[in-house]
Amino acid sequence: MGDAIPGRALRAVAGWASGIGLTFEPAMRTMPRGRAAVTGNPVRGSLLKWTRAEGRRALGLAPDVPVVLVTGGSQGSERINGATLSGLSRLVRRAAVVHHTGPAYLPRAQAQRALLPEADRARYQPHGYLHDEMGAALAAADLVVGRAGSSSIAEPLAFGVPLVLVPFGAAMNAHQAANARAAAELGAAVILPESDLDGDRLVSVVTGLLDDPSRLGRMAANAKSAGRPEAADTIARAVLALAGCA
Repeated sequence: MGDAIPGRALRAVAGWASGIGLTFEPAMRTMPRGRAAVTGNPVRGSLLKWTRAEGRRALGLAPDVPVVLVTGGSQGSERINGATLSGLSRLVRRAAVVHHTGPAYLPRAQAQRALLPEADRARYQPHGYLHDEMGAALAAADLVVGRAGSSSIAEPLAFGVPLVLVPFGAAMNAHQAANARAAAELGAAVILPESDLDGDRLVSVVTGLLDDPSRLGRMAANAKSAGRPEAADTIARAVLALAGCA
């Protein structure tokens, strides 16, 4: 189960399940006692193959430049994209920005890139979609800005990368807000509410973290501790054990 607040259907299924794998500790409160465990959310193996050095080489990023990955999910987020482009000229002065825009938003991002001073353009990489290259971007990143879906949190944590989370305000049962709180309570994330999101606020939060290496380092250590890159194997072993095949 992916979210910190399991939905009605998942709670019903849990009633007869022999074993229940959870992504977030708070979900344990609603699960049958003795049958649930925090296993983490499975992450594609094709993502996890990337190292920091390989990811930076693949994306043409310098080994010593701070890297911020901005993503709103596979289709992108208009709110996150808008705030990023509003603050772009300030963000690229402080870090290289890899921006997963979603296909529909890419032309606008490319047009904004063309308006940057020539010296800054190489520090901004907009991508309409990232498949396995998402692994390169995650491995290369020092900080991820994104939504608070379970996979959107699990993937950066699997790489030990801290997050700035912008929970989707219209998510059912406010589950993204609950996911974000769970990650923040682990010390691996800060929350930027969608209602507060604009270019100024995004720049302030991102540069504030990059300019405080001690805090960012603690968040990265917490992210690494909370990450579960082995989640798929853990769940597979649990299924085999329940079937008597282990």
